[in-house]
Amino acid sequence: MQTALTHVLDELERERAALLATVSGLDDAALDRKGIIGAWSIKNCLAHLAGWESWVLGSLPTRLATGAVPAPLRSATADEDAWNAEQVARREELSPTAQIEALARTRAKLVAYLRQLGPAALVRRRPWPSWEDSLGDYILAAIRDHDREHLPDLRTARALVTAEVDMI
Repeated sequence: MQTALTHVLDELERERAALLATVSGLDDAALDRKGIIGAWSIKNCLAHLAGWESWVLGSLPTRLATGAVPAPLRSATADEDAWNAEQVARREELSPTAQIEALARTRAKLVAYLRQLGPAALVRRRPWPSWEDSLGDYILAAIRDHDREHLPDLRTARALVTAEVDMI
């Protein structure tokens, strides 16, 4: 029988695997090409995903304890575009390979934290006043669905950089 924890972890893994499969095999030049996803590169999109996942992970202990977003993390919710730009800029110096590794480390920290909380915490409804569903539902909405949201952009970007290589 699948626990809430197993379900959440399986869903996170399935979506992340699809995302990483989309960018797998692309060289650093293709991953780092600006303007392929709006103004971003594929690497920048991955940095954005890592930044958001770090935000979720960083906010969870305080949110679960007090119901509030920690003060240092409130800027993300106050001006999402500025915060996203800051997260991407912070990770700009990383090579594409290092960015993918950073994304994996962030996920490993999230998984470890969720495992530490255990299955019962994930089914608890209304873990803070502004979220009515369970913590597991929040994790899926905040992380899995965010990966899912960016997957079409990454697929389009892959097709564009692959087509350019084929034309050379």
